[in-house]
Amino acid sequence: LQQHVPVLCQLAASLTTHWSSLSLAPEALLQLYQVHTWLQDFQLGGVQGLQGILTEQRLQQCREAWTTSHEVRRRQSVTGFQQSLYSAVLQLPIQWSELPAMEQLSRGRDGQEDGALLIDITARTAEGVLLAIEADGPHHFRQQPDGAFMGPTQYRNRALAVRGYTVVGVPWFA
Repeated sequence: LQQHVPVLCQLAASLTTHWSSLSLAPEALLQLYQVHTWLQDFQLGGVQGLQGILTEQRLQQCREAWTTSHEVRRRQSVTGFQQSLYSAVLQLPIQWSELPAMEQLSRGRDGQEDGALLIDITARTAEGVLLAIEADGPHHFRQQPDGAFMGPTQYRNRALAVRGYTVVGVPWFA
């Protein structure tokens, strides 16, 4: 995949004026922002996401759609599984420099909130370990044959690791 990223970016760049004139649905804006963060996180093709490919105005629209999506998810009720996991984390004999908190936006490499991902539970240990604790329900796993993580969950874990998080996934069947 990595060898194709520069060609895809060149193609996208050749369509810059076309991108800015399209009326895009919120889902399309979300997908563009996901591609943007994916390119930035994994530094594929030597590009800075979609900056310079999309206009700054279009990139801002994508960012706003992404933020709105996270805000909607944050307001939705937390599952019983997530709440149980949070209660269990609070009972752990760990010294915290930042107490566990639910439904937090991710931080970038610079330590500032970047909002790229919504994390079930975040905390920082006294030793400085930044944790992302995820309550992985059934939709995070393939049904057959191996029960491995689905692609979006694999992406989430890699993207959190790139940001300096130690990811702890707790499966629903544990």
